Parts: sequence; structure tokens; C-alpha cells
Amino acid sequence: MSDRAVTALERMRESVAMRVEATSLRSVARQVGMSPSGLEKFLAGGTPYTRSRQKLQDWWTREGHQPRSDLSAEGIEVVMAALVRDLPPEKRGPTMKRLVRAVRGLYETQGAICPPWLEELSERWVPERDWDRAPSERRRDRYS
Repeated sequence: MSDRAVTALERMRESVAMRVEATSLRSVARQVGMSPSGLEKFLAGGTPYTRSRQKLQDWWTREGHQPRSDLSAEGIEVVMAALVRDLPPEKRGPTMKRLVRAVRGLYETQGAICPPWLEELSERWVPERDWDRAPSERRRDRYS
């Protein structure tokens, strides 16, 4: 197998693994058109048979390389809330606000477009007027 084919196979494997993590092995196997055990072997590093490889390629072309629309603002918010749950209750809201700001700032620093879930969380946790303020003004209230 050529280096290019191996790279494509690894990219497919990564996409499948992320989708399985977000949903389930059975769900993705159904989408791909493979048995769960065949998909599991592929994820474990096995080389699929020609027919299975074609099914994986078709799935990847159709769905695997598209933006991760399986991430919802609600799901991310639950994860973020879990990260701050050990703080005193009165500190959780302000910390969530700072966390959303920080993640958005990281996307902006990298020159990346904010994904839909981050846009939604920004609207929910950080009023638009906060983004319009100068960075020095934002820093002043970072402990609020």
C-alpha cells in the first residue's frame, strides 16, 4: 500500500473513531454498511477488505470529512459545567462566562472560524457588548 493510501486510511480511521466516540459503534457501522465487529477491527488498526474499504471511502466522502455537526451547544455546555462543578455555586456562572470567552479567544487567536456551538454559547454566556469592548476592559472584569 502506498504512503498516500496509508495516510487516507488513517484519516478515515480517525474520522470513524471520532464519530463512534460521539455516537456509537453500532450506529456508525450501520451508516457505513459494515458489521460492528468489522468496524471494530478497522478501528483497532486492521486493514479492511476491498469491499469494506470502498464502503468506508463512500461513507467518508459522504459524511466523515464534514464539519462535526454532532457537537451541540447543549452538549458542550454540559461538559463545561462538569469542569466547574466543584467550584462554589456562586462562582460557577462567572467561571463559565470566562471559559466560553477563553475558548472563543483561542479560536480567534488561531484565525479559525468559531463553530456553531461556540457561537451559540458565546451568545448565551457573553453578551455581544462584551465582545465589542477593548481587551483591556475585558481583562478588568475577568474575575467577575
